[in-house]
Amino acid sequence: MGMVGILCFLGSMLVVVPVWVQFWPASTVDWVLAGLGMVLFAASTVNAMHTERRVAVYQQRRNQQASSIRDQVIAGNNPVRPYFVYLRPFDIDGKFVEAPRQGADLAYVEQYGWPTVSHDLESALALLVYPYGDLVALSDDPGKAGAGYVRSTDLSWQAEVEALCRYAEGIFMVPFDFQGTAWEVEMLSQHSWLDKTLLVMPATPPTQRVFGIALFSRDYRTLWTAGRARYPALELPEYNPRGAVIQAGSNRRVFEGFGRSPVSFDPDTKNRAKRGLEELRSWVAELSAGNKP
Repeated sequence: MGMVGILCFLGSMLVVVPVWVQFWPASTVDWVLAGLGMVLFAASTVNAMHTERRVAVYQQRRNQQASSIRDQVIAGNNPVRPYFVYLRPFDIDGKFVEAPRQGADLAYVEQYGWPTVSHDLESALALLVYPYGDLVALSDDPGKAGAGYVRSTDLSWQAEVEALCRYAEGIFMVPFDFQGTAWEVEMLSQHSWLDKTLLVMPATPPTQRVFGIALFSRDYRTLWTAGRARYPALELPEYNPRGAVIQAGSNRRVFEGFGRSPVSFDPDTKNRAKRGLEELRSWVAELSAGNKP
């Protein structure tokens, strides 16, 4: 249900309740306004249900594509459909950042069925790569929008990750200090796949408040700092609350502008973020064009 629907419902109640308790006599205008409010409330509810259904259909389609890609790479075949892999701890899903839309709204909505302005980190990555291929991730709980999910098990996930990374156009990794992540870092190093790996530094999520009380938020700085100490070979920079993407391997670059940036009127800050995002897009396009068998 959208905000418009909620406001219409509340407006209708402000008219109906006083009339119902005989606080003032009913008039034709009162009933017309109340009826109009309820109609708009019903329309908003139906639209919200339609949007949720559309998102679910798109997600199911992406999951089917991802599963097909997984089956092909496990069989030792390079899929015709290009794709990127997203390696991350499940803990960070659903933390919101401002997605770098950059004029791709219509195409993104058409492809991913997700019309809101803000996206979680995974959806922002999907938006970044969708002109060049799918975003594929292993998961135990498929989400609403973002990557195409492949269901995996504790016994099979390592073999599946390795096979997916072998034929991927590029690999996105969140290098936090987790046991599974440590195995992935070692695997990428052994296969010399760091040159096509992009390390994602999640931006600090906005503080969510309920009745003015700040809710608990994951401390990304601590997780990043621990990963920085655990994986010295990655040469991770210090944590930046605005987030970034770091090109791993021999040609290291740091791309600013990806993630939630605090409101700033400083033209230099905005220009740096814009340039960083444009450079990141160019590198993703280069990976997609050059990483062939």
